[in-house]
Amino acid sequence: MKACWILCLVTTLSATAAWAESPLKSLQFEQQKQLVLKAVKEKCAPKTTLSDTDFANKILASQQNQEYVRQATLAKERNNQKGYQAAIDKISCPKTSSL
Repeated sequence: MKACWILCLVTTLSATAAWAESPLKSLQFEQQKQLVLKAVKEKCAPKTTLSDTDFANKILASQQNQEYVRQATLAKERNNQKGYQAAIDKISCPKTSSL
């Protein structure tokens, strides 16, 4: 009975630790995504009336841009500034008439 109790306790603590890590990872990803969005905004200079969400949707409308954003996010996560900047440079800006 004691072994069963210890097993349940260890299982519960392990699951709690995994759940606690998930929100942290999610927060880190969101921060990195915001950094990428800021860098792309500086590169593309959209109209100020365009919301962040609308701008991001225009950038991510292209399959290629989606891949480059993913590469930039991963490079930022790995502290690879060269890879990050290379991925940002590859992102193509939407046509100015659609911004």
